[in-house]
Amino acid sequence: MEKITYHSWKNEYKSPFGAVKVNSELTFHLDCPLENITSIYLMIHKDFGESFQIKMTAITQIRYKAVFTVTNESGLYFYHFKIDYQENHNKRTIYYGSDPHNLSGAGTTYYEKEDINQYQLTTYRFDDPAPEWYQNGVAYQLFVDRFYNGNKNSEVSERKKNSFIYASQEDLPMYIKDETGKIIRWEFFGGNLLGVIKKLPYLAKLGVTILYLNPIFEARSNHKYDTGDFMKIDPMFGSEEQFKELIAQSELLGIKIILDGVFNHVGADSRYFNQFNSYVSNGAYQSIESPYSDWFTFEHFPDEFDSWWGIKDLPTLNKENQEVKDFIYGSENSVINYWSKMGIGGWRIDVADELSDAFLMGIRKSMDAVSTDLVLIGEVWEDATNKIAHGKRRHYLEGGMMHGVMNYPFRDLIIGLLDNQLTTQEAVLMCMKLKENYPPEALKNNLNNIGSHDTTRIFTALQLKSEKVKQALLLLFVLPGVPCIYYGDEVGLKGGMDPDNRRYFPWENENEEIQLFTTQLIKLRKKEVALVKGSFHTFSTEHIFIVLRYFSDEEYVLVLVNCSKEQQEFNSKDIAIDYSFEQIDFFEQSTIDRQKVSPQGIKIILGSENL
Repeated sequence: MEKITYHSWKNEYKSPFGAVKVNSELTFHLDCPLENITSIYLMIHKDFGESFQIKMTAITQIRYKAVFTVTNESGLYFYHFKIDYQENHNKRTIYYGSDPHNLSGAGTTYYEKEDINQYQLTTYRFDDPAPEWYQNGVAYQLFVDRFYNGNKNSEVSERKKNSFIYASQEDLPMYIKDETGKIIRWEFFGGNLLGVIKKLPYLAKLGVTILYLNPIFEARSNHKYDTGDFMKIDPMFGSEEQFKELIAQSELLGIKIILDGVFNHVGADSRYFNQFNSYVSNGAYQSIESPYSDWFTFEHFPDEFDSWWGIKDLPTLNKENQEVKDFIYGSENSVINYWSKMGIGGWRIDVADELSDAFLMGIRKSMDAVSTDLVLIGEVWEDATNKIAHGKRRHYLEGGMMHGVMNYPFRDLIIGLLDNQLTTQEAVLMCMKLKENYPPEALKNNLNNIGSHDTTRIFTALQLKSEKVKQALLLLFVLPGVPCIYYGDEVGLKGGMDPDNRRYFPWENENEEIQLFTTQLIKLRKKEVALVKGSFHTFSTEHIFIVLRYFSDEEYVLVLVNCSKEQQEFNSKDIAIDYSFEQIDFFEQSTIDRQKVSPQGIKIILGSENL
């Protein structure tokens, strides 16, 4: 069988590259040297919609062409090629689609229709850039209870009933659970907003410009994802006046605040549900006459109700209820309006997959009505362009909904690469797949991380090896998107999964080597326009992962990451992937070559300057 050739990343086969705006015209080319071809078709269909069979035109003996215009409705298309030919006077049909691992790029031949992996084509309504302060920024995720206590003598504010305070800041977090696994005693270190205010000079010196706070509204737990009152700061953290002071002091230092919006569920111990009679007013659990009774879905009142992942401490809000919509975003006194008007920078939406597109769109419209300088980021763990949740394709990033998402796929890529679970070539392919699927602005808007309150600490994930952690931090800062540091990662804080990843910040016991390196990376990002606005390209040799952020011949950042335990020498002739799919002649024109990279080390090259 003669080789059929198509490559979704090469302009000579598909133009333009990647995601396209609605009403765009695309040109496809396929090289097929088979004899006795009767017809070749581009088989393309709109996601959950219309299918198209477009006959391709022969423009040379082996090259075929098709032109297709996407509709004015954003979403996904999926496509492959169908080849009909004669063999021994018999009609034969074969197909050409994406590779078996569904990474796109070069594809493969299929002999059965049901085996085909389709290529994905993302279409979006319009470019939706996040505010400039966000795209240019460096974020820091902060778990308030675990950061710093700003009270005199570290006295804990407003201690909660049926809880305990750790004896020292070095104590390891733990839960006290009953025999069913339910948490029966919450535990606190006593960090508060005053502590954050007092440590703003530290964050400013580090170079942080965005402070993403885990939930701060009143709740029974230490993590606050079980909201008790959306309109009140948790008393252990402080007061609304202290929060306003935090915003004002942060603004003076050029730092914007992003709040965590938990709108899928509330706490059973909340003003709205009030299962434990903690609030004076009747909650939905107490009476069907409660003003909140329709905010929840009961299968059998009062003990059987919808909850997040079946966790009865987290009853799910009925987000189709108009009163719920109005309360969260749809009225003048909504949660979104109330806090956004205080001068915050935006919101990170918890479990965005649990909220409908219409609900998310409502939040965005409410924010835009307050200010178009606010940013909206969603918690999505997978490729957000093709996510299906609750049986529906989601349209998060097609314009006018979310600016970006938390980029966990990049975290998986970084750790997989540095832990030798991925080859350098596989990492390149994964990068290219994301680059192909995401609208360009969305890729720049994503909040990148190598750790969060839901993951193992990066220092622990990489076996406490400082050199690997520095490699991970470097990739966090050079891949497209906004880098977000999980508090303590910049000083080598260890920790496994929840609750171990929520240790207290190790003040006066920092890993100064990693801390200094993080500070240098932040300075590099602020200095080099290519790291924010430059195009993004990845390459590999057998042992070196290569990232190029290119803005001009004078302004670029080239990073070489040695993933092996031996010293490696970079030679552009050793690049393992045909980088012509990027149409980059960078290595032909530059003199960058024969660069020695230390074992598990890095090399950063800025323009003609070699650091």
